[in-house]
Amino acid sequence: MNTGTPYASALPCTPDQWPLLYLCTVAVLAGFGLLANLGALYVAIFATDDCGSTTPTPFRCTTAGTLTMYALPWMGLIVAVVAAVGLGVDAFGRGDSPWWFLLAGAGTHLASLAALCAVVLWGRGERKASAP
Repeated sequence: MNTGTPYASALPCTPDQWPLLYLCTVAVLAGFGLLANLGALYVAIFATDDCGSTTPTPFRCTTAGTLTMYALPWMGLIVAVVAAVGLGVDAFGRGDSPWWFLLAGAGTHLASLAALCAVVLWGRGERKASAP
C-alpha cells in the first residue's frame, strides 16, 4: 500500500518530458489561434459589403486586398507556430528556457490580426467624410 501522494509519479516533470509539454502547449495555443482566425475570416468576408458604393475604391475592395484579408491571419498563425516550435526547441537544445518563444509566436499572430484590422479599416474614414 502506498502511503505517500497517490499521484506522485505525475507531479514531477523530468527533463525529457519538457519538449513534449512545450509542443503540446504550442498545439493548444495554435488551436485558440485557429478559433481567432475563424472570427477574423468572418470579419474579412463582411468587410467587403460596402464595396462599389464609394467613389474611390478602398484597398480591401480590390482582388489583392481581399486575398490579403483572407491570407494574413493564416500566414500569421503558420509563422507563429513555426517560430515558436523552431526557436523553442532550439533553445531547449541549448539548455535555455523555450517558454519565452511562446510570446514571440503570440506576438507574430497578433501582428497579423492587427494588419488585418488595418486593411479592413483602411479607407472607411474617407467614405464617411465624403458621404452626403
